Amino acid sequence: MGKIATFYDSFFDAPTTVTRDGSSHVAIIGFGKIGDDGRAEQCLLFRERLCDNPPTAVGFVDNADLGTGHRIAIYVGANDDDFEVAATNCAEGGLLLMNSNFEDRVLDVDSAMKMKQFRFKDIIDVETGDVLYVLEHEVRSTSHHLFPRHVAV
Repeated sequence: MGKIATFYDSFFDAPTTVTRDGSSHVAIIGFGKIGDDGRAEQCLLFRERLCDNPPTAVGFVDNADLGTGHRIAIYVGANDDDFEVAATNCAEGGLLLMNSNFEDRVLDVDSAMKMKQFRFKDIIDVETGDVLYVLEHEVRSTSHHLFPRHVAV
């Protein structure tokens, strides 16, 4: 779990923690805007589990059938500068992904900034580059048009 937390911390400067919950470890990753109370608007939880046949690429068949499996959307940073840092980190890490099932064609930082989003699927060990887990992420700026806006009533 520590390696997954390190990935999100390194590539997204996301607040992370790893805790023990009963008999397993849980990595908690925060995304979106951080409130005055220190809480993130979105969190991902990864729970460690023992199994005989660990999952391979979730929702991907030999990486050729993108878009048929699971994907998540996360919102990064407090502003576009934070988003640009995350896009740059993922571009430099060789993680940017183009899913042909969607219209956005983002394989560099300039197009990520224009579209206010990019995709990646490999959560990697930052020391070795080994893939730890595969899950398609749509990474969006908090200025993306689909960012949830809170309306006061």
